[in-house]
Amino acid sequence: MNVKELCDRYKLQSRKSLYSRLEAAGLKLPKDDDGKAYATEQMIQQLDDLDQHLKNGGSLKNYTPVTSVTTHLEITDNGNLLDNTTQTTQLTTQMSREELLEIIEVLGGAIASRLQPIDSIAYNHSLEQAQEQNWILSSKEVKQLIGIKPSCSKGENVFTRGCWSFTKAGKIGNQTGWRVKKIVED
Repeated sequence: MNVKELCDRYKLQSRKSLYSRLEAAGLKLPKDDDGKAYATEQMIQQLDDLDQHLKNGGSLKNYTPVTSVTTHLEITDNGNLLDNTTQTTQLTTQMSREELLEIIEVLGGAIASRLQPIDSIAYNHSLEQAQEQNWILSSKEVKQLIGIKPSCSKGENVFTRGCWSFTKAGKIGNQTGWRVKKIVED
């Protein structure tokens, strides 16, 4: 696609606008045998991506070109790992088998940690400790423990949730401080 066709495609009024986009995308148009600049299919895809970025409210200054790398891994009969990487931009990746296994192990651990069952009563232990140590917790800390932000009706200073009462105890920064007490029924 030549320069005029590119300007038409992106509804640009001047070549300068096109060259500003090319610069933002990190592209330089090659020239054909007649010395005329043209864009390859890959360049057009990048310019389309930039055009969409601009239509979504972005600017040339905050555009980050899309980079993709396709990796095909094969294990040979003798157990060696072959890495056939297709480079679609100027980014290259070389990994040894050990590095790849290390990455897989880290990702596996991260995924597994998210799959661990959550101890639904663990917050009680934390609240008991806060009571025993006479700690004052911020509203944010209480919310992290019980799942909701404590609040009192107008003129009140005690919030109750389950078997716990939270009494206002001053301020911690810009948040309310809360003293924790377990409600024990006789």
